Amino acid sequence: MCLDNTQNDAFIPFNHRQTTIFSLPKLQKYRLRLLGLIEFFEKYPDESSCINGFKNKRLEIGVVCKKCQHTAHYFRKTDLKFQCKKCGTPISLRSGTVMENSNLPFQYWMICIELMTLSKKSFSALEMQRILGHKRYEPIWFMMHKIRRIMIIRDERYKLNGCIEFDEGFFERVDNKDVITEKKNRES
Repeated sequence: MCLDNTQNDAFIPFNHRQTTIFSLPKLQKYRLRLLGLIEFFEKYPDESSCINGFKNKRLEIGVVCKKCQHTAHYFRKTDLKFQCKKCGTPISLRSGTVMENSNLPFQYWMICIELMTLSKKSFSALEMQRILGHKRYEPIWFMMHKIRRIMIIRDERYKLNGCIEFDEGFFERVDNKDVITEKKNRES
């Protein structure tokens, strides 16, 4: 059996060259998303790797003591807290982040953030609950809303300029007067 397409034209549909289901850029985009998710799970396979990744990110940004404003700290692995070298005040790893006052595991947060940022379409809290395998709906709902609030705040920092391209959208200008008259005509 030959794998060359030129000799096995009987196995190729007649209009194969004219119609394609997916264009190459779309396939590459989905492949990149899938690779991003695979790389994420390779990088953060368990809770301890998520904690270490988050701790390193906090250290990179900088941890500041709320009491004395000192920047040098120890990290206590037993209770996942930083301790100020100057005054000894404990600072939670989650303190000052979107995860503050949450008892959900770091891995839930990391997976949820990754899935919400990888996909154009949003996930429902019920779907995220099923993905994470969590028993209760409410904590997942709160977690997703906290992440969405932070994403909105971050988006407000940037202004678009230059050439802007929108995908998968339809935009139409609608004047309020036209809508009101159309509604009145339908009712009568």
